[in-house]
Amino acid sequence: MKKPIIGITGDIDNNRFSIKMSYSSAIEKAGAVPFLLQPCSSKHTIKSIAAEIDALLISGGGDIDPVCYDEKPKTNLLKVVSDKRFIFEMALLDEVIYLNKPVLGICYGMQFLNVFFGGSLYQDLKKQKPDTLDHKLSHKVRIYNKSKLYYILGIGDAEVNSVHHQGVKRLGKRLSVSAVSGDGLIEAIELKEYPYLIGVQWHPERLSDKYSRRLLRSFVKAA
Repeated sequence: MKKPIIGITGDIDNNRFSIKMSYSSAIEKAGAVPFLLQPCSSKHTIKSIAAEIDALLISGGGDIDPVCYDEKPKTNLLKVVSDKRFIFEMALLDEVIYLNKPVLGICYGMQFLNVFFGGSLYQDLKKQKPDTLDHKLSHKVRIYNKSKLYYILGIGDAEVNSVHHQGVKRLGKRLSVSAVSGDGLIEAIELKEYPYLIGVQWHPERLSDKYSRRLLRSFVKAA
């Protein structure tokens, strides 16, 4: 049986394409073929990529420029994601959704999905939401029992690894919340009335517990 091909996006830094090996390793262990997607600008090429891959994984990354969600910078951003990556992912995701293919967004990837659907972000949680948890440390999340994520994992609470300083502020259109942390911050989202589009704020590809494996295998199975 042919293994599904999972396209994985990555960063551009100093004119170099890069991605942590944990993404491709986790996808391979989940039973699929990882295919790394270097940003490109040709509409024809992007359409060809969307047609060839069986699913899209939007990996972690830096900060999204607030201009992308109609805000001015309110704090010093860390490493801002390159325009090339952002524009490529916007165009590619549009094609992938048109083709009804599965999508998984991890950390930056979840924030990107929220912005794609018209949502906004906290530019810095400590400054804009000072009562929040330290989201650079592991913590628990509560998973809503009517969500697709709950159906996949089969649990209502999970311990997750957390390494982000931004988060979902205004939820994007057509999205629903599937998990929150103890401070009420959105930790997972999914697209309503779509076969498989899930975003998680944590990094399941770096974990080896059975719930992380379930999430990645569900993604591969959907592909």
